[in-house]
Formats: sequence, C-alpha cells, structure tokens
Amino acid sequence: MDNADNITAALRLLFRPGDVFEIRVLDAERAGFRRPHVESGYFDYEHIDDVPQTLAEITTAMGVYVTMNPVNPALLARSANRLKTARRNETTSDTDIVCRRWLLIDIDPARPAGISATDAEKGLAFEKAMEVSEGLASMGWPEPVVVDSGNGYYLLYR
Repeated sequence: MDNADNITAALRLLFRPGDVFEIRVLDAERAGFRRPHVESGYFDYEHIDDVPQTLAEITTAMGVYVTMNPVNPALLARSANRLKTARRNETTSDTDIVCRRWLLIDIDPARPAGISATDAEKGLAFEKAMEVSEGLASMGWPEPVVVDSGNGYYLLYR
C-alpha cells in the first residue's frame, strides 16, 4: 500500500458519503510559493481520491491535518476539493462541526514546542495509550483505532 492508498483508506474510515471535511497544511511551500504559509481546502467524500494528488503539490510542510468530524457542507464554497492559501478566519471553527462521530484521545510525551519525542519517549506514549485503551475497555468501551501521530499516539473512538 503506498501513501495515496493510506491517505484514502484513512479518509474513508473517518468519513461517510455526503460528508465534507477540511485538510489543513501548516508551513506549506509549493512551486512558485516558497514562503511558508497555511493552506486549507474543503473536500467532499465523493472526491476523497483527489486528496493525495492535491497534497502532492505541496513540496514542504510542517504538518498536514484533517478535521476528525464532518464540517458544514457550505464550507466547500471556500475552496472546493482543492487547497489554497488560507486567510484569517477561513478555516474550520468549532461551530462548523456538524456532528461528533469520533472522540480523539491524544497521548504525547511532555516536550518543549518544536522538539520531537525520542524513541524511548514515544515508546512510553504507546504504553500509556494501551493503558488508557485497556482501562476504557474494562468499562465497556469499544476497541479504538490507534494512530501514530508522529510524537505519540491517538486513540480514536466511535
């Protein structure tokens, strides 16, 4: 499975037909626009297969994020199925989330901003994630989707 397949599989796990979601790229650079900036785009479920190619246009980025829950479909008017330079107040706010399908628990080691976790710290984050998952399972919670976040782990519950 290549990166494009991983991206589309993850998006199909998170979203359903008819959903709209935001992709946000921090400190993005692309050909012809070398100054780091934020890019944002709104995609509908029916265009999930377009996301990997759209992201491939970015040459450098500090991070790429997706809203974990669907957003108001009217936001497609900001940037439908493409990325563009985001202006202030042109990205998703709390009030734009139309429903909560996923609960995200973010488990990271305590580190100063901009400092990556060591392998040992990331290992401890994984152990803590498993401890949290087991504790919630003992209370009847379902198995989470476990995601490597780079410096730690996410537990995603539906």
